[in-house]
Amino acid sequence: MTFKNAPVLKWLTSAGFVAFACYHLWTTAFGIPISYLHRPLFLTFAITLGFLVYSVKGEKKLGSASWMDLLLAVAALICFGSITLDYELISERLALVDELSNWQLWTGGIAILLILEITRRTVGIALSIVACVAIGYAFLGLYMPAMLAHRGFSLTNIIDHLSLGLEGVFSIPVGVASTYIVIFIIFGTFLEKSGAGDVMMDLGRAVAGHYRGGPAKIGVLTSAFFGSISGSAAANVYATGTFTIPMMKKLGYDKGFAGAVEASSSTGGQLMPPVMGAAAFLMADILGIPYLQVCKAALIPSFLYFFSLLLMIDFKSARSGLKGLDRENQPRVRDSLKRIYLLLPILVLLIVMLMGYTPYWAAFVATGCTVLLSFFNKRDRMGPRKLIQTLEVAAQRTILIAAACAAAGIIIGVVTLTGIGLNLTSVIITSSGGSTLVALVLIMIASIVMGMGTPTTVAYVIVATLGVPSLTELGFSVLASHFFVFYFGVLSMVTPPVAVAAYAAAEIAEESMMKIGFIAVKLCFVAFLIPFVFIFNEALLMQGSWSEIGGVLLTSIIGVVAIAASFQGWLFVNLGWVRRAFLFGCVVLLFIPGISYNLAGLAAFMTAALLFYLKARQQHLKEVPRYI
Repeated sequence: MTFKNAPVLKWLTSAGFVAFACYHLWTTAFGIPISYLHRPLFLTFAITLGFLVYSVKGEKKLGSASWMDLLLAVAALICFGSITLDYELISERLALVDELSNWQLWTGGIAILLILEITRRTVGIALSIVACVAIGYAFLGLYMPAMLAHRGFSLTNIIDHLSLGLEGVFSIPVGVASTYIVIFIIFGTFLEKSGAGDVMMDLGRAVAGHYRGGPAKIGVLTSAFFGSISGSAAANVYATGTFTIPMMKKLGYDKGFAGAVEASSSTGGQLMPPVMGAAAFLMADILGIPYLQVCKAALIPSFLYFFSLLLMIDFKSARSGLKGLDRENQPRVRDSLKRIYLLLPILVLLIVMLMGYTPYWAAFVATGCTVLLSFFNKRDRMGPRKLIQTLEVAAQRTILIAAACAAAGIIIGVVTLTGIGLNLTSVIITSSGGSTLVALVLIMIASIVMGMGTPTTVAYVIVATLGVPSLTELGFSVLASHFFVFYFGVLSMVTPPVAVAAYAAAEIAEESMMKIGFIAVKLCFVAFLIPFVFIFNEALLMQGSWSEIGGVLLTSIIGVVAIAASFQGWLFVNLGWVRRAFLFGCVVLLFIPGISYNLAGLAAFMTAALLFYLKARQQHLKEVPRYI
């Protein structure tokens, strides 16, 4: 039996969402409770309401639910509510030492199952499968190969570790989601509903709309700038993606590509100085070097990242025939500037953070500023009814990220329970068989896995602790080693299946998370190569003579152009698979350490580019009518 468009159910669900959003606004303003209370309460709201909104097929339907949905919602309310109410007892007990009661065992076990199901409904089955595999690994440690083996854990111990305390479900990902991300979701939604999104789109269309992919490029730069400040790629996706993704979709990009561009831009902001998502300050402290030296080292790699992303958009636009908007159909800059005051909350957000306040407090202040400024905009003025509607929409957007972070917590909990992360150095060196390149690939994979689901600074701490000793053991410098693991820890935010920035973009773009994740990886491909360049050649980190820095910068820029052309299939003309494969071969030569390889790659690429240009010119001359 299914309740369709039931008024009482719709009212209760809407009231629950509004209460959810108001709770987070209140705690942000007046103080966040201790984690043992705050995180379970966050999931109590999110998962209970999630079952009332997302059907068994993953369809989003407000006010309609089956008996099964209602039963699961009640189960979530009881299980997570029980954990919330017992927060004092849980905070005082010794995990894996104090015995669990039957009630704790049942509620904890069911809570894990509910997370797997709500994740399947909201995010997709892939992440649920990965979480299930992780749980299976915790059970079957005795039967694993020697390098992966552990003593194995009982069902009781697994439930204890994952569902009670702050090591599993309620670990760092849920902690970040319930503090940073949720308030940025609220801020982004208020910004969108106030009309600021329309202003940004109109400005983008007015200033750069007539250029090929212009508004999308404006979106990239906007997301990059705020991503550097916010410290959370997912939060930045919600803060800026609410207007950049619709802007790109209106230009003609498909939903998957638009979402991937936003996720890639927001993630790349964490790599861009001067803030680097607050990691620059932390890295300087850990390394014991001046902060400006960290910014200097990060400058060229971040430039190459965004240069590549802009080229990907430009070449994609060229291949797809997206020539921009006709000037006659573009909004006038003068008209757009009349409403530019609606973008002031973004400036307020930056100023408050640069003053040293926490990002979530800055987002709260910016949200209040958004509401006040909306009263000067008659069309989008935020009266009581619109305020309630905006709060409801913001809370609904939180469900997906809450489910994803809870599932990521299961995976992280298994890693900490089994202790596999602590053995990485010996495992990597042994597994590499003496090959430095193989060891680097293994460290790359480990950094992506260990950084998943965490904010920038936390990801950096985890991967630096686990990966840097392996790299220094292999003979690499400390600075290059820290940047190597930091890059891949950040890239975990767009690498499926645990890619929180892709989850956030999927919610806004209304597209499959996995599709957005894989497109984002393609767009970010340069960022997967850059660490391998600077780990062997520190000139890319501006360590060395100016001639060395200039040489590696030149070959890297040419390599970025070749990557964009190879991946998007365009360089003056449309390229088939043979030409794209040839260009990718040039990329390999350009990025391999060694001047002879670099010169060969440069010569091959320049020859190919010249031939493509001459062909494009020939085609253009044929299309131009001749008059006698």
